[in-house]
Amino acid sequence: MSRFLEKNWRHSPDFFKVASDPITIDDVRALKIRASQSPVAGLYNVFLIESIENLSRDAAPALLKLLEEPSQRCVIIATTANARAVLPTIKSRLSTFRFWNKSALEKDYGKDDFGAALQKSLARAEAGARTSPTQDNISKFEKTLEIYKIINDPTANKRLLGEYLNLI
Repeated sequence: MSRFLEKNWRHSPDFFKVASDPITIDDVRALKIRASQSPVAGLYNVFLIESIENLSRDAAPALLKLLEEPSQRCVIIATTANARAVLPTIKSRLSTFRFWNKSALEKDYGKDDFGAALQKSLARAEAGARTSPTQDNISKFEKTLEIYKIINDPTANKRLLGEYLNLI
């Protein structure tokens, strides 16, 4: 956030947060009004839509219109815990970034041998991709992330995934 706003971004007049459940048409209308205005203190108006999967049916078309034609001085960030619940038309107009919380990894997999190996491999791959962003290091990191994504599938064979992890 500090890239778009000053350090105290939570109190910036250019920061607008929508965290309703459900996100209503009035929330989106307020966002659209703010998006049409010039930033006050910084270079951008930054909008945070928390839990975009809570978007109501009435609000979706209005938000879609804003996402199709955003202002050049407008940054819209949407979060979700369930990407599958986001409408495909909305999802197609957003870039997707996945973030993992280290403590969540430890909580989910800390006691499991495979989970511990996956956690170490993920940390190693991430460090390699950050320190030396070669195609090989980035590819290793992406493959390790793919394993992490499918590990929660109850039909996934952990033994085979572990063997694949060792090959990376």
